[in-house]
Amino acid sequence: MTSPFGIDVALPGLDAAEVAQGLDRLSRPPDWLTAIEDPQRLRDDLESSVPELASGAVRLVSCKFKRAYVDGPGWQTLCRLMVEDATGATPRQVDVHGYLAAPGVDVPPTAADSYRFGADHRYSLPDPRPVLDERPPDDGLPALAVLADRETARSVLERALRTSRADLADLQLAGCTPTVMRHREGRRCTIRYELDYRPELRQPHWPLSIVAKLYGGEEARTTYTGMTALWDSPLRRSSTVRIAEPLALVPELDVMVQSTLPGDHTLKDEIRTAFAAGLDAGIATLADPVRRAGRGLAELHGSQALSGSTVTWTSRVAALRDAVDQLDAAVPSFAGALHPLIRTLEVAAANVPAQPLVATHGSFRPAQILLDNGNLGFLDFDGCCQAEPGVDLALFRTTLCDLSLRALTLDDRRPLTDAEGRAAMDGLDGLCATFLSGYQEVCEIAPDRLALWDALTSAKDIVDCWRKIKFEHLERRLAFIRRRLAPVSR
Repeated sequence: MTSPFGIDVALPGLDAAEVAQGLDRLSRPPDWLTAIEDPQRLRDDLESSVPELASGAVRLVSCKFKRAYVDGPGWQTLCRLMVEDATGATPRQVDVHGYLAAPGVDVPPTAADSYRFGADHRYSLPDPRPVLDERPPDDGLPALAVLADRETARSVLERALRTSRADLADLQLAGCTPTVMRHREGRRCTIRYELDYRPELRQPHWPLSIVAKLYGGEEARTTYTGMTALWDSPLRRSSTVRIAEPLALVPELDVMVQSTLPGDHTLKDEIRTAFAAGLDAGIATLADPVRRAGRGLAELHGSQALSGSTVTWTSRVAALRDAVDQLDAAVPSFAGALHPLIRTLEVAAANVPAQPLVATHGSFRPAQILLDNGNLGFLDFDGCCQAEPGVDLALFRTTLCDLSLRALTLDDRRPLTDAEGRAAMDGLDGLCATFLSGYQEVCEIAPDRLALWDALTSAKDIVDCWRKIKFEHLERRLAFIRRRLAPVSR
């Protein structure tokens, strides 16, 4: 039996039985917590509890649970509703924020004296008792209103490009067409712009398109600094991978502007379709881009473009402990379930030397790799930092396996049998080994240290299923860590 992710290293000091018991406890989330993921149960609760819906004054067209995070004794949640009034007017989107806690736990006080969609009010629902609070679409990104408007965006972008780049000092924009590519309310928004010029003024080196990234804090400056360091490093001239050029920083708006990269889909998109013809066909399709992604990552790690915060093994374990403590408070039945595993990792890490810090992507997943007719581009350096190579290596491989297993499962809309699951894991181990072989074309790997980062990353993934109420991923992620830990009990 081999361990996953392309390496076969046993973690020492593991009490396999105690860890297994904890993982078993984590495999059974309570019904009151999973209820919000069920569209029909969410709809029933809304339609029976919100006065406008219960009376028929407003009709619920659709509802979807979007995200959650632990806060105190429960979860802050976001659900997205499409509603229409009784006259049959065009449906409109309503983002409803709420608070979900266990039965018997007091929720934050509410002060609703009337209920009208479009106002800032809260809606009390029955057990499992989320408290829903309708709010404006996004008040955490003040630059969004400016940069979503064509005329104000044209003025801001022209000024930013002219003042940041000597070769663009005479640039004159006739207009721009914005397209929101990604929007995380209150935190981040990515907008692509197609740029227009008056023909008689157009210069050949002026960009035809750019990307602006809006942030809810100081991330714009941090990301711009990190991308500038990479652009000034040998990675800029890589024949393996492309990176975007940082063009301008607009600190007063917390906005960074960069060039665009060619490509029409990501490696994550490729994974979703690669397995349509089966496991072997999918692995064959993915082998080349995965190998080159490994080589490109090694070139990034070897770039010497150190920037951003410092992330260490100790800080990541501490963050995991904090997350586990939050869950212990919110779900008493969870308490202590992951403590044996965390203790094991700490003991093992004391006997395995840390690797030197390198320039690190920080969120290196298949979604951050853009494909363009066989060429690769690396995206989204918002999390750039200084860390051990295992931070990026482990995250990419665990996510690669997770996405691939999900694609295989959804292909025929049924769970994999035990035999199919073992064959899939074996095949994905080989794909992860291909990724590591690409990495080793440029940089060496410390297998013992990487095994620790694998286990720590898998443990965090499991905790995130609980913290974000994303239990559709839980079974796969538990399978990863059980397989990761299996070699020690052989």
